[in-house]
Amino acid sequence: MNRFDECVNVVIGFEGGYVNDKDDKGGETNYGITASTLESAKAKGWVPSNITIKNIKLDHAKTIYKKGYWDAVQADSLPHPLDLILFDSAVNHGPNAAVKLLQKSLNVLLPYTELVVDGIIGPLTLRAVNDYVGLGITPGLHPGSNIRYLCIDVLLNRVELYSSIVNNNRSQEKFLRGWLNRVFKLKQQAGL
Repeated sequence: MNRFDECVNVVIGFEGGYVNDKDDKGGETNYGITASTLESAKAKGWVPSNITIKNIKLDHAKTIYKKGYWDAVQADSLPHPLDLILFDSAVNHGPNAAVKLLQKSLNVLLPYTELVVDGIIGPLTLRAVNDYVGLGITPGLHPGSNIRYLCIDVLLNRVELYSSIVNNNRSQEKFLRGWLNRVFKLKQQAGL
């Protein structure tokens, strides 16, 4: 099983099957794929044009996740488990918002780095990830601590984003517990 397959199985475990909650801004979804995302995928030729949100197959959802989210955040270029953290964030918030969460973390953790928080995962963002992960290990800390701290900081930024969503629209409060549970479970799945 390749890394994408491992990560997409985690994400689909969070997303589940068909849902149509009137308060969910994403609207009707299946495997976490919204109707608008499905229409976009059909227009791009990623899935057959006769697929509907109700009859979408798991393989179709995986194709959309690979091309629209995994590849969009260049997860193949990210170290484990940041690849999973950013991929799941992209699925839940959109690729640009996920990259902004990462860029904010990098700006805090690498004080000499001033990334533009633009949601584009270009060479500067990838270099900053590699710089942070490659920093010397602090005495007494376990090797790999840097990637752990980066992942946790991205997850904390995500919790702040959820709080902001609820503060701006109280109708979304009913989803907050589920969103926070997802972050905690993701932290566990990532081995953090």
